[in-house]
Amino acid sequence: MSLATWVGTASASPDPVVIAEAVRSLDADHDQATAAIYVLQVGGARAAKQIRDAWPSLSLLGRKRALGALSQLAREHDAAIEALVEAGRSEDEELRNRALQVLQRTKPQGLDGLVVLLPDPIVGDGAASLLARTAPSFAIEPLLEAIATPGGADRHGLRSALGTAVQRSDEDPKQRLRAWLSSRPSAASVASAAMGLSSLDEYRNIIAAFVEYALMGSIDFAAKWRLLQSAAAAGASADVDRWVRSQLASPEEWMLRQAAVDAITARGHREDARGALSDPYPRVRARAAAALSGDPGTLVERASLARRDTWPMVRAEAVTSLRTEGDALPVIVASVDDSMSVVRAAAIEVLAASSHDQGWDRVHRRLRAQNEWPSVTQAAIGYVVAHCRTDAVEALLRIIMRAAPSNALTEDLNNAAHAIEALRTLGSSEAESAVEQLRRTEGVPPTLKMALEQPLPEDGGCAQAGR
Repeated sequence: MSLATWVGTASASPDPVVIAEAVRSLDADHDQATAAIYVLQVGGARAAKQIRDAWPSLSLLGRKRALGALSQLAREHDAAIEALVEAGRSEDEELRNRALQVLQRTKPQGLDGLVVLLPDPIVGDGAASLLARTAPSFAIEPLLEAIATPGGADRHGLRSALGTAVQRSDEDPKQRLRAWLSSRPSAASVASAAMGLSSLDEYRNIIAAFVEYALMGSIDFAAKWRLLQSAAAAGASADVDRWVRSQLASPEEWMLRQAAVDAITARGHREDARGALSDPYPRVRARAAAALSGDPGTLVERASLARRDTWPMVRAEAVTSLRTEGDALPVIVASVDDSMSVVRAAAIEVLAASSHDQGWDRVHRRLRAQNEWPSVTQAAIGYVVAHCRTDAVEALLRIIMRAAPSNALTEDLNNAAHAIEALRTLGSSEAESAVEQLRRTEGVPPTLKMALEQPLPEDGGCAQAGR
């Protein structure tokens, strides 16, 4: 019996010959393929097995068509799940995604198919995400096992899915997490799992237990880095504190020392990071300066970094770290004239946030300088608004005029828009006159027109505030 004949008779169950023809017809023309899908959908276990066995010989189009039958057969037949798992490993993104979606919808058998795909380094992360969101309680053990497989500890997708599953689980997973730990997994996999849980505040004690366990094993650079990220979120533990302190100076890799600064600060012991201010690597010094902002014991050292460190990133972070310390104000003001723009901008931003308008003369010079970097100019405009400097109108107009040429840079246009907003906020007669003149000017770029008309903040600006 041909496919067309069988479909026309609406037979209850196609015979083996018809099923075999249907599988072959998945690669035929549209009408034959449509009839084949109908036959296979009701072909039961035999159809599922024949699609699975023929899968390697089917064309890409035939495989995509087969999904229409497999989505029905997967509800009752393991062979269909096996075929969908193979489809989930496809190099074709459309086929792969459709197969994963069918597995996601087919409960509970399809979930087992997603579990089979977890170790796959190419598609396993996608399967992990679907599994964690679809069946979070079920997903926890398979995800932990996948993390423990070779290479699993290095996969961000598995860690992220574990965090999602634990967070969404309708059962308390703490006992299951501790049970996995008692099964003696590798230190690297535990470090990875701990990092996956690190965003969940209610699991701080579990994270601490994971970190303590992993410290007893042999851990490489990647595992140490993950443990330091996890230690920042871990609960109280003398062992964790002790280990993090050891990472502030001993590792050769600067990334570990930098991560240790973050971890020890997050654990409430930032004073232990004071030694990192003299670390040989600039990124570590910069991170230490940020962590120790407001620390009276390092005020002099951070002020020295702000003026003397050879790296601009360190000077900028050191300047920012002094923002709440009045004794350091002269250092911040002097940094407005630093040789590097990132430091100048940082200093001006700190002064803008201050309750007093110290350093205005220097900031004003930066505002008027035509060759100043856009980031510094933007910071200076912010200073004008913060301290309602009505004597900055002329400088603001110069900034706006830089955007007049048709080939003006995007940065100049953006700062011109900020300057217009500043004039409107100042609200002085001179500033309002300048704004009205701009409104009457033809050919104003759209970005500036928007700045001229958009609503001001509810506080009404400087004039209404009586400043």
